[in-house]
Amino acid sequence: MEVCLGQLPQRLLLLGAAALAVSALETADLVDLCGQTWQGAGLLLRSHSASRRFYFVAPDTDCWLWMGAAAAGDRIRFQFRFFLVYSLAAAARAPPASPASNASSTAPADPCAPGSYLQFYEGPPGAPRPLGAPLCGLTIPAAVASSGPFLGLRLLTRGRQPRVDFVGDATSFRLGACGAYFRCRNGRCVPPSLVCDRWGVDNCGDGSDQASWPPANCRGPPLVPSRAGGTDGPVSKTLTLPSAFSSAETLQMAAQRTPITGWAPEQQGTTAPLGGSRLRGVALVCSLVLASAGLLVGLLWCCCSSHWRAWWAGAQGLCPGCTICYTCPGQVAPGGL
Repeated sequence: MEVCLGQLPQRLLLLGAAALAVSALETADLVDLCGQTWQGAGLLLRSHSASRRFYFVAPDTDCWLWMGAAAAGDRIRFQFRFFLVYSLAAAARAPPASPASNASSTAPADPCAPGSYLQFYEGPPGAPRPLGAPLCGLTIPAAVASSGPFLGLRLLTRGRQPRVDFVGDATSFRLGACGAYFRCRNGRCVPPSLVCDRWGVDNCGDGSDQASWPPANCRGPPLVPSRAGGTDGPVSKTLTLPSAFSSAETLQMAAQRTPITGWAPEQQGTTAPLGGSRLRGVALVCSLVLASAGLLVGLLWCCCSSHWRAWWAGAQGLCPGCTICYTCPGQVAPGGL
């Protein structure tokens, strides 16, 4: 028995390590991985550690992250679940160029100028190529997939008051023959370690890797349910930032009216909305305060009302504390008349 008890902590540690190894989905913060290359089956990526509670507001940030596929022949697909990237006070605009230079210039216009933005890149890391237009605003962008084994992500904050907060997931996938991979309903193949992961992330893009029916057969709710459903359909747009927003006050009011679930408050001392557990705690405290106030009122009535009413209530058992202030008839306190 003593030998078994001595081995119990070691066995518990082994069980915990095995449980963590079941899912290959890693979690990380972009600002902590600047200049690095991540490689694996799946990555749940946040902008910063306080995501969904406070904005990332560090100005002049230029952060690169390269994401590599898990195996040869795989590609990387990235899907945002929450997205908010803009600047309240825009950076100074460059002086307008001459008409001659505009005619000879072929560079595309920056849709996010002069605010903060995210940009995806095709690999390899030594020769990046922009993949799509810069991303900014309050609308969740569509999913992005690389054509090779590498997908780069760059965060650039411009202006004096950047506001950055996003959550997304990167998935290593392949097309064609799946082999040992899990075949999604949409034809993609994802590593089996991402199926029924403990975060409930939709790595397939159609929810089939988190479904409770075959072939996934997932059991139990995820720890953090996905903020979006199937991601292959049209993305629901809540609010976009038009280029006409030139006033910081107008932009701030628009962000405050945005009906985004889990919207992050301003960095300057604003707390997040009350959750269900906090509301229950407030209701419990209010109930205790009301009960205490009722008890105090009852005792005051017993001690301050007329003699016979208070004694009658105490004799009938309706107010046991009334006998504290009034003695029973026929009895005289020591030293009384």
